[in-house]
Amino acid sequence: MKKGIHPEYKECVVTCACGNTFNTHSTSSEIRVGVCSECHPFFTGKKGSRVVSEAGRLEKFRKKYEGINYGQREVETEE
Repeated sequence: MKKGIHPEYKECVVTCACGNTFNTHSTSSEIRVGVCSECHPFFTGKKGSRVVSEAGRLEKFRKKYEGINYGQREVETEE
């Protein structure tokens, strides 16, 4: 390895939006994250409120564009 070209690798503090903090090593002294292992649904086993908000947005989108034909062929149904 060449000397003098690598950044300094030091201990840093990671701060999550939920308030959890932990130490790790990085080239920066502080890192801020939105989700960590203390609040992520995969690690906690709880479903987050984001799933509910996504379902609401999907319903809003479907209601907004309901009945609009973008050039698709009409499917003929035989009765």
